[in-house]
This record gives sequence, C-alpha cells and structure tokens, in this order.
Amino acid sequence: MLSAVPREDFLPILDQILAMDLGVVTLPAANLYLQGRDADVLPPRGLTRVAEMVRAGVAIATASDNIEDPFVPTGTGDLLEIARWTVLTGHLKGDELPLAWRMVSETPARLMGLSDVGLRVGARADLLIAEAPDISSLVAGGTGHLRVLSAGRQVSERLVRSQTDMPRVLGIA
Repeated sequence: MLSAVPREDFLPILDQILAMDLGVVTLPAANLYLQGRDADVLPPRGLTRVAEMVRAGVAIATASDNIEDPFVPTGTGDLLEIARWTVLTGHLKGDELPLAWRMVSETPARLMGLSDVGLRVGARADLLIAEAPDISSLVAGGTGHLRVLSAGRQVSERLVRSQTDMPRVLGIA
C-alpha cells in the first residue's frame, strides 16, 4: 500500500509509475472497511495516495469490487457514491469534483483499453442520464432522477421523491 510508504520512498515509485504510464485503481469502500481495524489510535484510511498521484498525472480509477458481501457489507453499486467517497477519503479538493467523475467514467474506460467511447451516432449507448446543473453538482449532491442504459436498453431508473412524498418512520427508544 503506497500510503504506508514514507513520502521520500514513495516519490521514486511515483516517478516509475509515471515513466511506465501505469494506471491505478483505488477501492475506497473495501479499503476503508478492511484496513486499519487493529490500530489503537488514528486508524489509517487504507487508501493509496489518491490526491498526490492524480495531481502528478497518474491515471487513477475509483471503483467498488464488493457490494453487500463479507468484504464490504454495504453499498449500492452506484459509482457516483464511490466518487463522493473518493473525494472525501482521497483528500481531493472541492474544485476537483469533476476529477472524481472522470475517475469513475473516462479513466476506467482508458485503463480497460476502450477507445471507442463518447456520444455519437452508432455508439454502443452505455450511459448514465442524470439531472444536474453540472458535473460538480452531480458528484457533490447526486441527482433526483437517474437512468442507466446498457447497449441502449434502460437497466435502471431511480427517482428520488421529495421529502413531502416520503413515508414517515417514527422510532421510539
């Protein structure tokens, strides 16, 4: 784990990563859940040096490989959620929200060697349709209406109802 290496030892590794044009994938949910459990004080976050590497030009994707299993008992599969976790746990700044979006969209496509991507006639049509004024707002707060298409076919839709439409749940202690 590169975050466990002292900075002076990390810098030559960073240079090698850049020289070899390597990509990195971080899994914030699994890293946060599994690592640092035995620390008595200030448990480590368990993530790699996300902010430092991405600002240096390393291609970093962020994802989740475990959802509701023994390795990560929570999760929805929503990569916008993972992008938010990456901003918070990877020490990205508020103006780097678009970068977090690229870490769940463009960068993984590049690392997988998918070059035929983008909106155009004849494209495969794997896309997310969301209502938001811009990418920063989408990553920061999500959307009230989200559709996911795979090969042009809708596979998921989520409509968040307003607070007044939500059922009320009372808890009594």
